[in-house]
Amino acid sequence: MKKLLAALWAFWGFCAFMAVVFVLTIAYALILLVGGKQYSMQLVWCNFHYASPLLCKLMLLKVKVFGVEKISTTQPYVFVANHNAQIDIICGASATPQPARFLAKAEVKYIPFFGFMVRMLGILVDRKSKESREKSYRYMAAALQKGESLFLYPEGTRNRTEAPLKEFKDGAFKVAIMAQVPVAVQTLLHTRKLNDPRSIHLWPGTVEVHWAEPIATTGMTMDDLPRLKEMVRAEMLKHLTQ
Repeated sequence: MKKLLAALWAFWGFCAFMAVVFVLTIAYALILLVGGKQYSMQLVWCNFHYASPLLCKLMLLKVKVFGVEKISTTQPYVFVANHNAQIDIICGASATPQPARFLAKAEVKYIPFFGFMVRMLGILVDRKSKESREKSYRYMAAALQKGESLFLYPEGTRNRTEAPLKEFKDGAFKVAIMAQVPVAVQTLLHTRKLNDPRSIHLWPGTVEVHWAEPIATTGMTMDDLPRLKEMVRAEMLKHLTQ
């Protein structure tokens, strides 16, 4: 019975997500068609501050945020977070005090409406293609130069292992060093318990989001990339292993 209820709640969560995304995708497409791409970050802001909190409420997910005062609302960052569950995106976005462009896997574009929204407002990358990876770096660098923030999951995909974290990929840290912008570390707790990546189950409950003091990259070179990765990993593990 418990598994059936969790599956039914997951179905409700999926329907709520797709309904909100459907409406917003049409609205955003019209806004960008009429007003132009200069409004894209305002639409990202709407996703972070309105759509994501709304979806959390519809799914009865309470997000408790700690340390958000450490994050500036004007300084561009490379935001990084651990990734356990599908609900990480809406919980993490609703806890982030400024909008940021998500880097997403190319496979996301095949998700109805949501894929189109990501193409409009985010950055897609095909990790199997060197050309696609290089293009995504150019897009990310250009966004940071314009004062826009980025949001990446350094594990690359959801962690379906028993370990608290998967091995980190270099992308987030490479672009932060290239642009000399701080890395802001977000750690999500309890999302795996509510939305296990190895099943289709979803439960209402409380998600904790912890922010660390941003890590400055000023003066760092690519030789410092492994050290930066370990600093971020240690900060996440501090909360995940408590």
